[in-house]
Amino acid sequence: MKNRITCMVLVMALFMTSACYARSASPGLEAALSMQQAFVDVARQLKPSVVNIQVEKNLSGGIRWTDPTNQPNEELEELFKHFFKGPQRFKPEQFKAQAAGSGLIINEDGTILTNNHVVKDAIKIRVKLHDGSEFEAEIIGQDPQTDLAVIRVKADKTLQAANFADSDNVEAGQWCMAIGNPLGLEQTITVGVVSAVGRSGIGASAIEDFIQTDASINPGNSGGPLVNLNAEVIGINTLIFNAPGSGIGFAIPSSLASRIASQIAGGGKVQRPYIGISMQALTEELAGHFGIADRDGAVIMQVAEGAPAAKFGLRAMDIIRKIDNQLMKNTNDVQKYILSRDVGAEVNFEILRNGKKENISVKLEQMPDNYGLSAEDSASISPKAKSDESKIEEFGFSLQKMAPEVARSLGISGNSGLVVTDVKEDSSADKAGLKPGDILKQINGVEVVDANDAEKALKEGGKSNSSVFLINRSGTPMFLVIQLGTKD
Repeated sequence: MKNRITCMVLVMALFMTSACYARSASPGLEAALSMQQAFVDVARQLKPSVVNIQVEKNLSGGIRWTDPTNQPNEELEELFKHFFKGPQRFKPEQFKAQAAGSGLIINEDGTILTNNHVVKDAIKIRVKLHDGSEFEAEIIGQDPQTDLAVIRVKADKTLQAANFADSDNVEAGQWCMAIGNPLGLEQTITVGVVSAVGRSGIGASAIEDFIQTDASINPGNSGGPLVNLNAEVIGINTLIFNAPGSGIGFAIPSSLASRIASQIAGGGKVQRPYIGISMQALTEELAGHFGIADRDGAVIMQVAEGAPAAKFGLRAMDIIRKIDNQLMKNTNDVQKYILSRDVGAEVNFEILRNGKKENISVKLEQMPDNYGLSAEDSASISPKAKSDESKIEEFGFSLQKMAPEVARSLGISGNSGLVVTDVKEDSSADKAGLKPGDILKQINGVEVVDANDAEKALKEGGKSNSSVFLINRSGTPMFLVIQLGTKD
């Protein structure tokens, strides 16, 4: 009896073991474990190619009034605000700010791709690799129109570069992983799917053709890669929608990013053709009005003066149906096709104008550096991209737009001008008497509202290496003549 019971226990144990094994070996579980291993493999392979970027920037926190010892004086500040006749010594308070982002190694020599907004206005950039080693980095070039930048470190070892996929083959629904340093948490992996491709009209950059994903993207992920399960980069994470964790993030497609990065890293100018138009989708009302059943195409809203579109006869309200006999279903198709061609190429537009079909050939030109950018972004060009020292630097001073609240406190209305934030000791500006806190209104008779205006006025209006500045100091307008190269 005892032996029989023992045998039964053994049989039951074997049965339970077999059942457990059967469950563990089920096709569903095997598929899940295989997918899990795929994620692990991708993370292991890509982590050495993803870096943490720490950036130091100089920011101005508003104007501080100071006494003769250069110490803040709140009483003098209040007097100046109320009576407009305070001390002549006041300056914007400068302070250093820290920012962080991610980057992707694209060449074993230390070339790194990231977002332009990560390194914009940086005075110091430090890169941390996955193994904890850190290196100083320099900016090789920036492209604000796509929000991309290339930096480089001089590492004492060969770095692991990532591989790019052809983002034109990316489809909604496929798995993807975002790798980066969100909220300062280094080497973080998030998983999701591609939610959509070809997103545009978001207003984040001048050129938009985003991959949308629900893989969690947060502040600090910017510049890091979005990758597929083959451990290939399909995009560069660049922004989130509204709030962190919203489930809507966007990445610059790898085909666009790699092409821009290659041109910047090669030391050349980004070759980007353009025609100079703004567009909108073909609405149901417009399609109905012109008898277009399929609603394919893009409506030209504006044509930039002097742009190729204007030179060759495209007009507002023209409906672009085809380019070089290829159907254009929407504005994104038009943008992608034009950007895929070379500067100088001639393309043929099939348009509907007042309901009638026409064909217009346009010769593509190089897109201007500041096309589609705000004044602030236009001014934030990398020093590497400028062949010569700027005139503002040559004269020895720096400028900042005056905040509206500061202008109001000074009783200044309308175009408030620019604030002189710093004057380099022994510079031409210093010798002429320009002071921090002076409000610059005109240069050589030209009104200035931003740094670009000032730079242009200095270059075009000066005679015999001298320029005339109209400034406002403590409520008193005055002229200063600044002679380049003046010394004691």
